[in-house]
Amino acid sequence: MLSIYNDSIGVVATPKAKTFIILRGVLFSLLFAAATGLLAKLRFHLPFTPVPVTGQVFAVLLSGLLLGRLYGPMSQVFYIGFGLLGVPWFSVFPLVPTGGYLAGFIAAPYVTALIITRVKRVNLLTTMLSLISAVLVIYVLGFSFFWAVTGMRFLKSVKLAILPFIPFDIVKAFLAASVFLSLKRIVQPKGLI
Repeated sequence: MLSIYNDSIGVVATPKAKTFIILRGVLFSLLFAAATGLLAKLRFHLPFTPVPVTGQVFAVLLSGLLLGRLYGPMSQVFYIGFGLLGVPWFSVFPLVPTGGYLAGFIAAPYVTALIITRVKRVNLLTTMLSLISAVLVIYVLGFSFFWAVTGMRFLKSVKLAILPFIPFDIVKAFLAASVFLSLKRIVQPKGLI
C-alpha cells in the first residue's frame, strides 16, 4: 500500500526514527484536515435537500488511501475538532441534520485503509471498491443521524440524504483513486512514501 504513514511497519526503529514517523503522520494529518476544510468551502445546494454537495468527501477518501488506518481518521478528528473550536469551515454548527456525516468522515478513512491493505493487487477496481465501501459508511452514519434528527419517514430521508449524492460521490471516489494510483506509480518506486 502506498502510505505516507505505513501503519504495518514490522521493523524495529530507533526512538528518533519512531518520533520522526509519528511527527510526519501528525503533520500529514493536519495537512489533510486543512484540505478537508478547504474542500468544505466547495459546495452547492440542491433545491430539494438540506444536505449540501461538498468537496470534503474527496479529501476524506484520499486521507484513507494515503495516511492509513491511524492518521487518516486522525486527520478528520483534527478537521472536526478545529471546526468545533471555531475554524470557519462548517456551514452551520455540526449538530444539525448533517452532523452524522462528520462521524462518517472519521470512520471512512479507516475503512478505506483497512480494505486497501488487505487486497492482493492494488488497481483501479480494488481501490474503487475500498472507496465505495467508505462512502457507504459515510452514508449510513450521515443518514442515520439525519433520519433521527429530522423525524422524517425512512424513504423520504433516503431520498434527501443519500440518493442525490451517489453520482457526485462516485466521481469523487474516482478522482481520489486516480490521484492515489498516479502517486503510487510515481512515488513508490523511489521509496519516498
